[in-house]
Amino acid sequence: MPIDEGVNVDLQFLIVEVKKQARASLSYLEKPSAGKLKKIKDREDYVDNLKNTLENKSYFQIHRLDDDDRQMNYFKALITIAANLERSSDYFENICDQAEFLGDPRQIEKFDLRQYYREINRALDMIYPALTQHDLGLAQGICDAEQTIDELYDQSFLQVRDHLNDQRRVDDNLTILFIVRYLERVGDSLLNIGEAILNIHLGEKMGIRQFRNLERALKAQNMDIHSPHLEFKSIMNTRSGSRVGKVVSSDEANDGKKTVFYKEGPKEKIDEEVAGLKRWSKVSSVAVPEVLWHDSRKKHSTILLEYIEGNDLLEILINQRGRVGSALDLLTESLTNLWDQTRRNKPVKSNYIAQLVRRTDDIVSVHGQLFNVEENMEHVLKRAKKLESGLKAPFSTLIHGDFNVDNIIYRPESQHVYFVDVHRSGQGDYVQDISVFLVSNFRVPIFSPDIRSRLDEANTRMFDSARDYARRNNDDTFHARLALGVFRSLITSTRFLFDESFTSDMFSRGTTLLHELLDQESNLKKFELSPDYFLYR
Repeated sequence: MPIDEGVNVDLQFLIVEVKKQARASLSYLEKPSAGKLKKIKDREDYVDNLKNTLENKSYFQIHRLDDDDRQMNYFKALITIAANLERSSDYFENICDQAEFLGDPRQIEKFDLRQYYREINRALDMIYPALTQHDLGLAQGICDAEQTIDELYDQSFLQVRDHLNDQRRVDDNLTILFIVRYLERVGDSLLNIGEAILNIHLGEKMGIRQFRNLERALKAQNMDIHSPHLEFKSIMNTRSGSRVGKVVSSDEANDGKKTVFYKEGPKEKIDEEVAGLKRWSKVSSVAVPEVLWHDSRKKHSTILLEYIEGNDLLEILINQRGRVGSALDLLTESLTNLWDQTRRNKPVKSNYIAQLVRRTDDIVSVHGQLFNVEENMEHVLKRAKKLESGLKAPFSTLIHGDFNVDNIIYRPESQHVYFVDVHRSGQGDYVQDISVFLVSNFRVPIFSPDIRSRLDEANTRMFDSARDYARRNNDDTFHARLALGVFRSLITSTRFLFDESFTSDMFSRGTTLLHELLDQESNLKKFELSPDYFLYR
């Protein structure tokens, strides 16, 4: 990818100057002198000026480009590279400042610091060709330098520790520890530079570990991450820390266009999702994406999934009025078939109050005074927990576990409903999914009468369908359990919203509903949930 000639020259000069600072700092460590130190400090201003010039030119180019212009990624990377090169130069100056505190400069000879500088210079030499030749292999080599430097630091740290344990020249050894710590920080800056170059290609900020996981995953699908025809399109980063996106390969000359769904994140959640997808794949009434590739590591896991073309139900409710009726018809029919297909005639308990209590801190962190509105909230929750302990569903079904409206995808051409993000799925009370669905629609912070009417229509259709199913299957505590679920979801959903008026309304609805339920706790089979609690009107 060609870049502006001025930026090209500035970057080359900046790299050269940082290499000079690296050589000068090593020379100073091996044979310190006042002249060498002065030269290092004088050169630092020139490095700062080069960095600022490179940043300014890059920002100027960014403002001239369209958001979808891939060259914008190039200039964003240049800004990161310039900042980290300048930071490395500062570290070399800091090393010399620390060396002045050595009582006996010869102590530095016990540590082979040349190893650090060889690795640093090797990485610095890779930066320009990696960037301008679009060489992802060199970019990964720059990232690898950080790991090598970390290993050298670990060796130096152990060596310093041994000297300190023997009480040998304590002050000098502490100073040396500070010096090698600055060299370790140079490694961190090189990692930032390498990752910035990798991110030009993907158009997405991604660490070297994630990049390599993605590279291996795509290779298993005959997709080449190095190909100029490959594009990573970020969809979202979840609250749990997962990275989600789709990868599109548009190489028509070979396999044609191919799209996969990529997800990487905490091991427990990703592995649970894979298990959930395998469980759902045995169900005929609802479809889920196929697992194409799964790799589980110590802390993180990665999956590639079949990419499902279609619209999530929230998008349909908001923007596609003509499809609302058919989508809701298919969804309610599919759910009814699902419950019949996976039903087990064994009573199952819910866990709504415990779920709410676990999320209390998160709610309070967003709305500090919300729980103060309700007097004796702790006592009320204890009563609710006691009520819940005696309230069982007469049977269990396979449930989604996180049945938000945006986890449902509708494909009208194939008349399929797909469920995604199924990591919380398992056998449970079908009422839990219904309560989550109702509140996920209610909490949408859009108050256009037209859109709200469609959200209310979805809730009414879902409630009516589930209520009819309960009647046919003699589920005489359906309303009471659904009331507890709606209460729980109304309260816990406030942590996702900042509109104080709206969240206060949700909290008020939830607590009012709970009090109404508690007032009838002696005869819960007679309780009927009013739709007014989950319809916005």
